[in-house]
Formats: sequence, structure tokens, C-alpha cells
Amino acid sequence: MTGPVPVVIHADARQTINEAAGRAAPLEAGGLLLGWWDSDRVIVRSAVEVVDPAASGTSWIRRENLAQQALDRAIATLGHPWMGYVGDWHSHPAPCEASAQDLKSIRSASRAYPRPLLLIVHRSGGVLDIRAARRGRSQTVLEVTA
Repeated sequence: MTGPVPVVIHADARQTINEAAGRAAPLEAGGLLLGWWDSDRVIVRSAVEVVDPAASGTSWIRRENLAQQALDRAIATLGHPWMGYVGDWHSHPAPCEASAQDLKSIRSASRAYPRPLLLIVHRSGGVLDIRAARRGRSQTVLEVTA
């Protein structure tokens, strides 16, 4: 695929991210993005919070065991046949965009997938910083409506 990655983020995913970020502030919160790939688009249908017991005001780490448990529960509950992992999200209580470490992490994770993975950083004021990577390389994003 060439050009920007079209991304659709459903309202309930946005709401989950906003509410979790608000509850956790002034600490970071984070979790998984669930959805599917439709042609060249990434559809984010749901977001799941994965609690990091060691989260701080500048750090949230995806704990693999907790993330897998959350993913398994969400897929079973949501029951959509296409639903799966399409990326991660976390909040930045400070007014800053995705960090160099954030971008490195999503590029690294994307090597295991043939389609783009997303990273959403919830910034102060509810702004979503949306990033994508495919096969280890950053890609530009074009947010589109459903």
C-alpha cells in the first residue's frame, strides 16, 4: 500500500479512551485497539483498557499477560467475526505527542503483521495523535469518517 493509511475510529472506542485517560490522570493509561482491516482501511471498533500497575505520569507499559487476557475477554464479549488486535493506545497527561519510544515500539510491533498497526496517543484536551506503522516503517495516517 502506498499513500496514507485510512483510519476509521468509532465513537465508542474514542469514548473508552477518553474516559480511561480521565480516570487515570495525572497518570498515563493505555490499552488495546480492536477492529479489523477493510481493504486499505483500518477500522477501530473498540478500545480496551489494560491497567499498568506501575504507570506514572510519563509512562505506561503494556504488560503482555494482562494484555492477552484483556484481548481474549474482549473478543469473546464483542463476538464480531472480524474483531482482532489492530494496535495500542495510551494517554499523555502532559501536552505532548507520541514520543520517540512510542514510535519505535509501534514500528517494532508492526513487523509481525502484514497490515498496518496503529498507535493512538490521547493528549491533554482529548486530542488523539494517531500514528501507523507497517512492516517496521512509519506511515502517514488519514482519519476518515465511517
